[in-house]
Amino acid sequence: MVVEAKTLEEPHGDKDAGGEYYGKNQINHASNKVPEPVEGPVVELTAKVRKFAYFCRMLGFNLQKTKRHFTGLLTERFSQREAEQLMRILLEDLFGIDWNRQLMNPDLRIDEHQHYLLSEAVQRLLDGEPVQYVTGMARFCDLSLKVSPAVLIPRPETEELVQKICSCSLPGHSSQQPMSFRQGHVRERESMGCGINSQNSPLRIWDIGTGSGCIAIALSKHFVNAEVIAFDVSEEALQIAKENAENNGVKVSFVHDDVLNPQFEAFTQPVDLVVSNPPYVCDSERVAMESNVLDWEPEKALFVPDDDPLRFYRQILALAKLRLNPGGQIWFEINERMGEEILSLCHEMGYDEAEIMEDFSERHRFCRACR
Repeated sequence: MVVEAKTLEEPHGDKDAGGEYYGKNQINHASNKVPEPVEGPVVELTAKVRKFAYFCRMLGFNLQKTKRHFTGLLTERFSQREAEQLMRILLEDLFGIDWNRQLMNPDLRIDEHQHYLLSEAVQRLLDGEPVQYVTGMARFCDLSLKVSPAVLIPRPETEELVQKICSCSLPGHSSQQPMSFRQGHVRERESMGCGINSQNSPLRIWDIGTGSGCIAIALSKHFVNAEVIAFDVSEEALQIAKENAENNGVKVSFVHDDVLNPQFEAFTQPVDLVVSNPPYVCDSERVAMESNVLDWEPEKALFVPDDDPLRFYRQILALAKLRLNPGGQIWFEINERMGEEILSLCHEMGYDEAEIMEDFSERHRFCRACR
């Protein structure tokens, strides 16, 4: 979750600040079940979109011509490059026509129903809806995840949080494949005198504020013998997260609970790793945010009051202090403007070993604290 939310995602890699592309995160999973697209709102097509769709159908446009015409429509709101990226995503996520197939089969025919779906999707994009909500899908750490306006769209920064966690030394715990950072984007991990659960007992992980389940599912994929428990206050979000766990073949326990007023007994059990990407955007920062975030993404998952912006961090640190096993760690995604305040809070609450880390944009984005 970041203030400058990213709407576009590259089908074959993410774009860094310098304009180059890096490969997908290096958790190699088995083929994931692709979620069914989320049913979107009823869309009223503008006359121009209807006209384009009509000509595409009547003239029997092939894939190449269809892409060119709908890309032209999208340039009314997006740059040429963004419009081309969006068309790639629509064709891949709505119809399963991946980028290689788009290149190799320019004469592929699009049927009438597909033209209609494409017209509707383009209209929703022109109306400002994020592409992930239009397709009902998001990519995260090589996972295909179902998303809707009930959950935040997973961000590249949160992928980086997962990468950092998976790079930690976890003696006695196996993973499917070691993770490596994107060279040049993530600084070397500073040595801290903490390691998670050095015994051979099962690793227990809490993901607080799971949303789509992206963090919990990615960690469950990586730490194959871990017991992962994911909490959220939204029942609708938990339903989506459960579907995502099932579709990606992992076992995660999902719990409906409010961390600010916890009721569930899971919070009374010992834990080795606590992860959270809680709401951290101050109400006063709304003016700096894009309309496609403000108008579509769940407000409860984004904002905190200006007079108590660290409320979630304070509560999670307090809960973890009671339950964290020796050598256990807490990882947070944070507001880039709050790094020093969160570090001070960790120290005040008895976490002597704590650090703030930068993301690939060199902004204070993560906090790690050890008991």
